[in-house]
Amino acid sequence: MPKQIPFNLRPQQPYSFDNFVQTPANEAALKLVQAWPKWPSAAVRLYGPIGSGKTHLGRAWAAKTGGTFIDNADMEDEEMLFNLINRALIGDIPGLIVASELIPRDWDINMPDLQSRLLAMPEAALWEPDDESLEPIVRELFSQTGRSVSRDVVTYILKQSDRSIDALKALVLGLDELAQTEKKDVTKAFTAKFLKRLKRDL
Repeated sequence: MPKQIPFNLRPQQPYSFDNFVQTPANEAALKLVQAWPKWPSAAVRLYGPIGSGKTHLGRAWAAKTGGTFIDNADMEDEEMLFNLINRALIGDIPGLIVASELIPRDWDINMPDLQSRLLAMPEAALWEPDDESLEPIVRELFSQTGRSVSRDVVTYILKQSDRSIDALKALVLGLDELAQTEKKDVTKAFTAKFLKRLKRDL
């Protein structure tokens, strides 16, 4: 039996604007974040589903600016979050981005002043990109590994795997690593076998 290969499916590159993949689903948020320090307010808010790119965008901004990024902000202590917003507004920190899957009206907030602050923030939504946006992205990810794959491979990946950009990057790297090891092409059958093994091992 061939030796099982451990696949590292975590993103290999640090979060940065250079490796953030822009799509119609996230361009409004990217435009807002990159407008710093000319924001209309020193604290802004991002919202969108898991995998839409909030964490990547927020961490890329924080690494570049020294500002503060709070992910899953709806789960944080309310007083701490309120104080951070106030510190940003008075210039005590370079800026603040808070991110959540939910808009503040759907948070379970006990502090009226916090809800008021959150609702007053400039905001931008990120959405899961559709197949039309993702197909060229997946092809480009394979191209970066030196591979060209057929359309049925891309279609199969988009139907069977996590559709977040980071997950797709990791999947392409894993497929390329195994294909190199086994000296095979990345076909639909090869991809299906890889995903089946991956799901079994999780």
